[in-house]
Amino acid sequence: MRPKILLTGGSGQVGYELIQTLSPLAEVHAIDIQDVDLSDTLALEHFVRNHNPIDLIVHPAAFTAVDLAEEQPELVRAVNTDSSRVLAEEAVRRNIPMIYYSTDYVFDGSRSFNLRYNEDDRTSPLSVYGLTKRDGETAVRTICKKHCILRLCWVYGLRGQNFFQTMLRLYHQGTTPNVVHDQIGAPTWSRVIAMTTAIIVPKILNAPREERWGFPWGTYHICASGVASWHDFATAIFVEMNRQTGHNIELPKPISSSEYPVKAIRPKNSRLDNTKLEKILNLKLPDWQTQLAWCLDAIKNK
Repeated sequence: MRPKILLTGGSGQVGYELIQTLSPLAEVHAIDIQDVDLSDTLALEHFVRNHNPIDLIVHPAAFTAVDLAEEQPELVRAVNTDSSRVLAEEAVRRNIPMIYYSTDYVFDGSRSFNLRYNEDDRTSPLSVYGLTKRDGETAVRTICKKHCILRLCWVYGLRGQNFFQTMLRLYHQGTTPNVVHDQIGAPTWSRVIAMTTAIIVPKILNAPREERWGFPWGTYHICASGVASWHDFATAIFVEMNRQTGHNIELPKPISSSEYPVKAIRPKNSRLDNTKLEKILNLKLPDWQTQLAWCLDAIKNK
């Protein structure tokens, strides 16, 4: 009998890709806002309790509009923190594991640019989004011992609103954007995140039950290798699009964070250390340039 996975945020940029990569491994029940509103914890609890059976909860859904989150903190907390608590409680009630996706925004980014954050470093979020995701982590970690928290960095994809999609739109409009050069991280394609998850999930579900609980539960960083600024990432997109189209759209111009005011403060250094992922789970993600090339190829082949 195939294992059954309850997946939140099935239409999101990570959730959609997870449906594709996890469906060959298990029966995936993907839910979205039309099924249950994650901000309504009672409705969510009722929905999950009437959804049987489940062998694993995978929870990438979140309120990710970082600036808008500053204006709606109560809603964001309900979606990002309270829903995670409810799902963790349901996982414990069923004695099943849970995978929860978090973010580099749990850190304040004040670390020197030549250093990366590891899983045990102190969190100090600067924004409502980062705070509510950090509190979601805490809820999952405290309630559900059989958890796998996957911290992501600068996620982009072929769906939804994200930096990559914005740069493509501006390119096709012939617009040269001003892009921040003093924030660094590792742009990571949502499909690679989903592919990595699809390697982790069988390690959990395919083992005999008594061995399954010996899985190295905990927090892992999952992001592309290498480092880039937002300006580096935007420039790489424009360079490749110029190469593909034969056009010569002017490349993005670098500006400082102070020249691009936003409501939510972003971490200056979002570099995450993947060493734990590599040593314990034997997984290494490609560098951000390779992932970008794959993503652009996927657009050509659609």
